[in-house]
Amino acid sequence: MGEDLQQPWVDELRRVLKPSGLLALSSHGRRYGERLNGDERRTFERGEFLVRHVQGAGTNLCTAFHPEAYLRGAFSRGFELLEFMPEGARGNPHQDLTLLRRPTTEAESGASA
Repeated sequence: MGEDLQQPWVDELRRVLKPSGLLALSSHGRRYGERLNGDERRTFERGEFLVRHVQGAGTNLCTAFHPEAYLRGAFSRGFELLEFMPEGARGNPHQDLTLLRRPTTEAESGASA
């Protein structure tokens, strides 16, 4: 999904997690760089979120690429990032794994309700 849908989705995941709840996510990271054209690769290397075929959101046509810097920054806002493991998703070995924790209080997260 595009960033316009992704952030509300992440916010909802945080909302429904109990305080101190864990969220594990897999994502397309550096390993998928060979699929990107030159402009896309430069966007990714700058640490920016990249999505292809956003009009196909909700289908396999739409593909999102999450650089580590983006996952550690904008994506994990309101969470504590516990672990980022490049290609760490078991069963899908080329995807990165990110482990987030919902803070026990909103003040701790810096997120607004």
